[in-house]
Amino acid sequence: KNASHPSRKWGDDSSNLIKHWSKLSLEQVIDWQTDSNRYGGDVNRQTSQWLQTFLYNSSTLELRNCVEVSYNGLDPVQKGGAVYFFLILKEMFQMTTDVVTALKSTFSTFRKEGLTKIRNKNVSIISRQLEAVAVALHEVGAL
Repeated sequence: KNASHPSRKWGDDSSNLIKHWSKLSLEQVIDWQTDSNRYGGDVNRQTSQWLQTFLYNSSTLELRNCVEVSYNGLDPVQKGGAVYFFLILKEMFQMTTDVVTALKSTFSTFRKEGLTKIRNKNVSIISRQLEAVAVALHEVGAL
């Protein structure tokens, strides 16, 4: 998207970073963060900084080190809570080949065992589990 002001650039377009982070690219999140930093005002910038600080302080040293590799290479105007959160999610929930294989095995197991291994043979529980697996696999094109 190319526009001179974020209201024209983004319009009513919105994405929930928590729900749909795997559908977004780092470039999209950086672009939004940059616009938010430039045009969002002091309160927006302060809130973003608080989020980034909270996430940093809530992370393990190992996770911080992994995230900081990408985060520290950004220009100051590109930095903020949304970008830091996105990098954490990407680091924590990487969809490796092993993860895809494990998720796909959920379907094989259910096909073989049905409801026998589900607590109280509750269809609602397995339905939610299978849907979550399907959504995760679909988002990375592995369904």
